[in-house]
Amino acid sequence: MMIDYNVSNHWSADDPDWLKSLVSSLDRNHGRSTVLPLTVIVEEVLEWLEIASGVDAWKNSANRTSLQLDLNEAIGALGSSLRPHIAAPLARFKTAFSKLDGSPKVVLAQPPGTRTDAVWTDAIRTAENLLEALDTDDATRASWDDLVATAQNRTLEGREYRPIAELLFDQLRRRGLSAESMFRDLISIVAFGRNRSDFPIGQKDVSLEQRILSARTHVSTPTEVEPIVVWLGYQGRAFLHLSAGRISFIDAHWAVPNAEPDRQDFEHKAELWELVQDGDLFKVAEMVDDESDVDFLVRVDLGRTTAAGALSRAVRIVNTILNVSIHNSRGIRPHLAQHGLLRSGRVSSSSFGVSVRETEFLDDHYGASITAKAIEEHGPRIASALAREEFPRFLEAALEAQTAANHPFRREMSLHKPSEADISSVIPHADRVVQNVAAHAALVPGNLFNLLGERWPHARWLTDVRRAVQMCLLGGGNQDGLLRELTREWLANNASRPWILFVADRSGDLLSLCRIESERAWINRLLASVSDHTKYRALINYYATESDILKARRGRVRNSLMHGNPASFAIVESVREYAEFLSGSALSLGLESYVEGTTPAVALMKRTEEFTAMQAGQDAASYWRSRLATRDKVSADPT
Repeated sequence: MMIDYNVSNHWSADDPDWLKSLVSSLDRNHGRSTVLPLTVIVEEVLEWLEIASGVDAWKNSANRTSLQLDLNEAIGALGSSLRPHIAAPLARFKTAFSKLDGSPKVVLAQPPGTRTDAVWTDAIRTAENLLEALDTDDATRASWDDLVATAQNRTLEGREYRPIAELLFDQLRRRGLSAESMFRDLISIVAFGRNRSDFPIGQKDVSLEQRILSARTHVSTPTEVEPIVVWLGYQGRAFLHLSAGRISFIDAHWAVPNAEPDRQDFEHKAELWELVQDGDLFKVAEMVDDESDVDFLVRVDLGRTTAAGALSRAVRIVNTILNVSIHNSRGIRPHLAQHGLLRSGRVSSSSFGVSVRETEFLDDHYGASITAKAIEEHGPRIASALAREEFPRFLEAALEAQTAANHPFRREMSLHKPSEADISSVIPHADRVVQNVAAHAALVPGNLFNLLGERWPHARWLTDVRRAVQMCLLGGGNQDGLLRELTREWLANNASRPWILFVADRSGDLLSLCRIESERAWINRLLASVSDHTKYRALINYYATESDILKARRGRVRNSLMHGNPASFAIVESVREYAEFLSGSALSLGLESYVEGTTPAVALMKRTEEFTAMQAGQDAASYWRSRLATRDKVSADPT
C-alpha cells in the first residue's frame, strides 16, 4: 500500500501536516491496536451467544467479565461522529448484555439450541441490530469523519486513530467491499486528488475540501451485486470430474487444453477459456518432463453476490467438501495454488504467481487417490446440500473442531506452513509453558501469571521505544547522510553507549527523519519518555490498563480453545503477543535461574535495576548515565 513516507515528497507547501497524518493513518503496515473494533467484539459476543456451551462458557464469570472489558474498550474508542448514529441500538445491546450477565446460573448454564429465554433472544437480537447499524452508509461515513477529526486534532499524543481506522476497515469488509482496495483508493483521493480510474498517475488540481468530500462519498460506495464465479486450481493428483449443486470438480490436464474454442466441448468451457486464453493461469504440462501448475480445478458458482471476499467464501465451501471427505476416508489434502474470479462472466482478478509445490506428500499417489475417491463419494451430496441451504451453524462448528483435531495426523504434516490452527495452538501451549515453570519454581500457576503480567507494562514500553526508532529509520526524504549515520549506530554490534542513551541524545534527529505523520505525536511521546519520568509514568499506566484487558482476553481465549467455545482468529491473534511474552519470560527466567544456580522463585520475582530505579522516580536516561559514570569511576580507580 502507498503510505505517507512514499507520498510526502509530493505534498505542496500549502498542504497541512494533518493531511499527511490522515494519509498515513490508512496504512496498516505498522502493527495493530490491541483495542478490538466494535464490529469484531460484537461478532464475537454473537458467536458466544449462539454456540458457546458447557460450564466453562457463560457460567464462568471470568469470561463474561472479559467480554465486557473488550466491549467497554471498543465503545470507549468510538469517535464523536459515530456515537450518535449507533446510540440507540448500542444502548439496547448494552442493556440486554447486562441482563444476561446478571442472570441466574441455571440460565447461564443452558446449552445452545435450548436458549429460548428472553435474556438470550434479546441479547442476540440487539447484537444483530447493532451490527446492522454499524454497516449502514451513515455509520461508515461517520467513521471516516472521526478519522479525519483525529488527524486534525494535533493535541493527541497517542495512536487514537488506530482503533477508528481498524473499525472503518472492518465496516467496509462487512459491507461486501474490498477494504484493502478501498483504503488504497482513499490514499489516492486524499494524497493526489485523483479517482481510482485516473490515468496517467499524477497529482490533480483538486482542493483539499473536495478531496475530503470525495473520500467521504467513496467510503459509502454501495456494493455491486452481480453473478460471481470463482475457479480454484489445486495441486494434488486427484483426477476427477463431477458436478453437483453449484460446485464442479474438473481434471485440469484434460480441461485446460480443451478450453480452446476449436476443441472438445464441455460444461463451463467458455468461462475457463476466458481465464486461460492468455496462457498465464492454470498452466498444465505439455511435455513428459514438464510440471503442471495445477492438477485439478474446482468451479464455485456463488450466484448473484458481491465480489469482495468471494475467494474466501469459495474456498470455505470447497473446504467443507474436502473436510468431510478426508475425515471420512482420510487421504491427502490438495494444495490450493491459483485462482481466478469472474464477475458477470469477465475476469476480475486472478493469481498468476504459482505457489510452489510444497515438500510434503503431493506426490503421494495413493493418498491422492484416496482423496479423489472420497470426494467422488461424498462431494456430490454435500455440494447439493450447500446449494439448497447454508451449512448449519452447529455442524459447521463441529466440523471445524474435528478438522482441527485431525490436523496433526494428516498425511502431509511432515512439512507445512503455519495455519490459523497452528497459530491458535500458541495460546494453550504458552499456557502450559507457564504452568510447567510454575511447577519448577513451586509456585501456584495463577500467581506466576500475575507476576509475569506485572512485567508487561515496562517491557511493552521498551519494545515500543524500539519500534518508534525503527519507524524513524524507515527511509525516504532528503537526509540520507543523517539516516545512514543513525542507522549505523542503531544496528551496531558493539555500540559506544547503551541504546537508551542513543535515543535520548539523538531524539531530535530521529524525529526529523520521521515520515509517518500519523505516528509522529506517538513517536515524539515515546522518545521523550526516555528522559522524562512523568511521560514514562503516563505510558506505564496506559500499558497497565492494556495488560488487565489482555490478561482477561487471554484467559477467555484459552478457555475457548480448551473447551471448544468460539474464538475468532482476530481475537486469538490479538492476544498472541501477550501470551508469547508470558511464556517467553517464564522460560527465560526459569532457564536463567537454572544456569546461575539461583532459586527459581526468587529469579521469577526479581526485577532489573533499571526497572527498580524507574519505579522509584528516575528516568531511563538518568539511570544509564549514572550507571556509566559509576562504571567509569571504578575503571579509573587503580585501587
